[in-house]
Amino acid sequence: MKRRSLAVVMTFIAASAAVPSPAAAHSTAAFVTRDGTQLKIGKKPFRFAGTNLYWLGLDENVGGVDYPTYFRIRDALDTAKATGMTVVRSHMMASTGHPKTLLPSKEAGYNDEAFRTIDYAVAYAGKIGIRLILPLTDNWAYYHGGHADFTRPYGLPDAAFYTDPRVIADYQAYVEHVMRHVNPLTGKRLVDDPTIMAWELGNELEGMTPEWINTNAATFSAWAPKQLIAAGRRFDIDPDTLVAPDVDIVDVHYYPPTAAKVQADAATIAASGKVYIAGEYASTAASDELLDPLVADRNVTGMLSWSLFGHNDRHGFVPHDDGFTFHYPGDDARMTAACQAQISYARKLGAPIARKPVGTPLVTEIAKRGGLNVVAWRGAANADGYRVERARSSRGPWRAAHTGLLTDNQTPWTDLAAPGDAWYRVVPLNGGRAGQVSEPVYARKKETVFTDPLETLGLASASAGVRLQPGADGTVARPGGAGDAWVSWHWPGTRRVEFEVLTDRRPGVKVQVSADGTSWRTVRSDVDKAGGDRYLVTASTPADHVRVVWSRAALQQATLRAADPAPVTGAPAAFAVETPAPGATDVIGPQSFSWPPSAGAGYYTLTVSRNADLSDPVISATGLPDPVFEPAQDLDPATTWYWSVRATNAAGSTSTPVSTFTTRALPSTPVTLDDYESYASDADLTSAYVRNTGGDPISSTLVPSAGGRAMALDVTAGTSGYAGVSRTFPAPVDLWGQQGIELRLDRSATPAEISIQFVADGVYWEHTIPAGGSDGVVRVPFTAFKQPSWAPSGALDLQKLTQLSIYLGGGTSGRLIVDDVRAYPPGA
Repeated sequence: MKRRSLAVVMTFIAASAAVPSPAAAHSTAAFVTRDGTQLKIGKKPFRFAGTNLYWLGLDENVGGVDYPTYFRIRDALDTAKATGMTVVRSHMMASTGHPKTLLPSKEAGYNDEAFRTIDYAVAYAGKIGIRLILPLTDNWAYYHGGHADFTRPYGLPDAAFYTDPRVIADYQAYVEHVMRHVNPLTGKRLVDDPTIMAWELGNELEGMTPEWINTNAATFSAWAPKQLIAAGRRFDIDPDTLVAPDVDIVDVHYYPPTAAKVQADAATIAASGKVYIAGEYASTAASDELLDPLVADRNVTGMLSWSLFGHNDRHGFVPHDDGFTFHYPGDDARMTAACQAQISYARKLGAPIARKPVGTPLVTEIAKRGGLNVVAWRGAANADGYRVERARSSRGPWRAAHTGLLTDNQTPWTDLAAPGDAWYRVVPLNGGRAGQVSEPVYARKKETVFTDPLETLGLASASAGVRLQPGADGTVARPGGAGDAWVSWHWPGTRRVEFEVLTDRRPGVKVQVSADGTSWRTVRSDVDKAGGDRYLVTASTPADHVRVVWSRAALQQATLRAADPAPVTGAPAAFAVETPAPGATDVIGPQSFSWPPSAGAGYYTLTVSRNADLSDPVISATGLPDPVFEPAQDLDPATTWYWSVRATNAAGSTSTPVSTFTTRALPSTPVTLDDYESYASDADLTSAYVRNTGGDPISSTLVPSAGGRAMALDVTAGTSGYAGVSRTFPAPVDLWGQQGIELRLDRSATPAEISIQFVADGVYWEHTIPAGGSDGVVRVPFTAFKQPSWAPSGALDLQKLTQLSIYLGGGTSGRLIVDDVRAYPPGA
């Protein structure tokens, strides 16, 4: 994408309102309206796939709590739009109680600086045709605040949020301040912006009363007559929302969802004349099995997964560990399948799906490791792979610098070819279709390159008088007042700097250097016109500290070039393998190979073989940046293995001596998990097998069996549709090498399906035995166990089994008798 002139920088969002959305049905030029149980845009019904981007206003994933960059906001919304998600739910208006929120405290008053990222998110969402659902507070005391921030000033408990007149008045005053705010990027009050589809009374509010719902829904509806009002609680349907006259949308959350539960809730809500949405559902549960039945069900207006994260500002994706985070196209097979299921659902609802990457990659750094170039890049939305290309000249010819494609999880990437001076560029792809190619970056043989796109001032060592603003092609840094602005960087060994500047006349930019970061002197700089209103300012800066000083213009990007901090003088230093230890026996897996770092290494190559000369290797992994490797699967048991590691840099290679280890033989005897003979009483059994209180009533008792005693599970049918008990072992149980779990069942008195669930190293695994099977011993191989849709992903580690659960499904009363639960070995 070409950069635009400065005149366009501050108007690009407002001007884009005249640009039609890719799908007219999803344009944000018109308000979404409610017609009974349906939403409409104009005269057309509006149903949608969507997701949650809770952090758009304030973020907890930036090494603390801070505002997200404009790039991160743009990239995440672009990803959502490209994958067919036409509605985003965001907690950016639930913004209280932290110094960087909209309302840090009642005493401090409003912090309108916090609107900066909110305004951009709303404006950009409208630009690309995404609608927003915005909760106005939160039941939970997360980093961005919640309803306790309104009760705390009065020393009241959380429940007073729904009853105390002072608290309610403060909440309404806050909401009015938010709704009547004028977005400077659109020129509209938020209540006048059709991008905002609905205001939600709050996220997962558990204590709402009919009076509280009716009062606030009526008040907010009067303030925002063209927008909709949504309400809901954490799980299940809040019945009071069904009869509230000014509530348009009822929101239900699912961890996990099932198609049957979603459709039943949607039918109940539609029968009350309201619009149904699943405001949150576990993204790990996204599948054709869940979503396909919902396509034809017009009671199901919208499904919003929890939750999407986009690219990091420097490289890779933004990490967030709540178990339900997903990135496009997916970090593993399970996440990829969940992404594709959501895209398929969106497509079947008529949403457009982008065929190419959106946005342009940015090479953020070319570092040196062992004299080799290590290239990092910021990704492009909707890219499912990248090709790094190398050339001797900026004009090419460009050739791929590796085989296959790289992913966002493979940057930084090491160029193993040691090409010396080279140009690099990154090509984003989706389904083999290329998107916008990154700007090429040149790195000399003994030089590092660092690019700061000025999305944040966090990469700089200091700054003053700077205000970051959204531009047409990224973020621009402008003087925040009438005087000069400046930004400095501490980058040891800096030799040359380049600054991209947007201005309508030759820029008055000074480049300064310092040895200590306090005393500065100005150095000569060159200014070249680079097309339109874009100038390139360059300077030689032989110093560790560099500063740029400017006024009136907009600074768009800084590039610092420095000497290789650890130049190669010879091959890597000698080193030896570490784990598995030389000569080790009874090795399980191994789960990893490791070795101490070799001084001067650029990368490592691991070779594992059955042969002493390392011929016919079973593992040959190269380009390893770190001194560790985790194989995808265990090596064959009861085998002697030979292995070695080679360290390589730009000057040569050094290998370890060949080492050996022997893997453990498979077990030949079973492991008893429970035979129910050790319990002295029913009370002891019940204490060990704890009931899941979220399910229907279930009791456990000891009953006679052919071999002694067994456990009887008696279920009383309820509304949950399942019942179960769990035993947590006092210490992890080692089941390595066992083939599966067997148990003796008597299900003559129950028609229910039976689920066996276990936890190994914190990861849940589950298998369901269909109803109607015969009695006797039932075997379930470990290969048949899958991770439940509601559970976070993880690897199966049978050395650390900590919990065993037995569930009965179907919502019927009955008795199940269980005995002799064992893990059985191969060949048994």
